[in-house]
Amino acid sequence: MTQHMKFMMMAAGLLASSLFVAEPAAQAQTATSTAKHVDTLGNIHTSIVKTIGADAKTVHVTSNGSVLVVARVNSPMNGTTHEGRNNEAKMIATLAAKEIASEPKFAKVSTIRVEYSAHSAPAKSKLVDSVEFRKGPDGVFDFHET
Repeated sequence: MTQHMKFMMMAAGLLASSLFVAEPAAQAQTATSTAKHVDTLGNIHTSIVKTIGADAKTVHVTSNGSVLVVARVNSPMNGTTHEGRNNEAKMIATLAAKEIASEPKFAKVSTIRVEYSAHSAPAKSKLVDSVEFRKGPDGVFDFHET
């Protein structure tokens, strides 16, 4: 075997082994990032439940990258006034904004939406109210009225 062939085989082996080593590291980084994202959503959930005294089953927190949604499902607030829901939503948005402020994963969130809905069956849902807070140029989420 020539020196050139030995070198090529060794280079190919190193390349192949580096692919196997790099892939788990990339997966681990993605898993860590995803876990941190889920942890932050869980922290928001816990903070809201404790602060407003909500039943944990009535608070759902999700994010699609640009919108963070806090759903209040079958909440006693469904039967109150729009102003009452606005007041609770302001507390919720403040808590959520505080949790995501230092998280790079949430840097692209431009809207925090608090939705009040009534679920009567697994596939039946009615939106009662929706309150939005939009990120201003100063990075603060401001109450948005339409």
